Amino acid sequence: METPATDHAGLGRREEIFAAAAEIFWAKGYHATSMNDVANAMSMRKASVYHHIKNKETLLYEMSVSSMRHMIDAAMSATSPDPEERLNEAIVRHVEALLDDRSRHATALVELRSLSPAERQHIVEMRDSYDHLIDGMVAAVQESTGRWPGIPARLVRLAMLGMLNWVVFWFSPDGKETAESIARTFSAILMPRTDKTT
Repeated sequence: METPATDHAGLGRREEIFAAAAEIFWAKGYHATSMNDVANAMSMRKASVYHHIKNKETLLYEMSVSSMRHMIDAAMSATSPDPEERLNEAIVRHVEALLDDRSRHATALVELRSLSPAERQHIVEMRDSYDHLIDGMVAAVQESTGRWPGIPARLVRLAMLGMLNWVVFWFSPDGKETAESIARTFSAILMPRTDKTT
């Protein structure tokens, strides 16, 4: 699978290691990646990598935490007083956040089971907090517009995030679509305009 190119210029050394590791985890898989792979990608000695990072498990855990924090911050930045527009904002910012660091978010999405039980539980709790935010936005749209009648907000959110999260796997930066155009299209599918002009 092709790994998206990432420019690490301007990052701190520790963050550079995380960025490089995310690309390798996504390209090879977490279990197939060694700390030697990370060190080689950074043109560093493995001992120097360990000076910044405790171990490979720490890389995956902290990568997953930062991914979830990024997504939660993106959702919380949607503040329109109109419920439908607020959900639209959340959709756009979700997609933009995903594509801002594809390797990290893709790794966090597919490697959750590779974390220790305690670390996995922490990420699940963060994910639950994110889901709660989106459920509230969906419920507000249902109440104000009557959309998705009789459907639990949880199921609407699961359908929505299933659509949005998959973009990280197929998006091409060389394609015609931008993160915003994709998000706006998905929003139009989920919340088509019902007003008609003559």
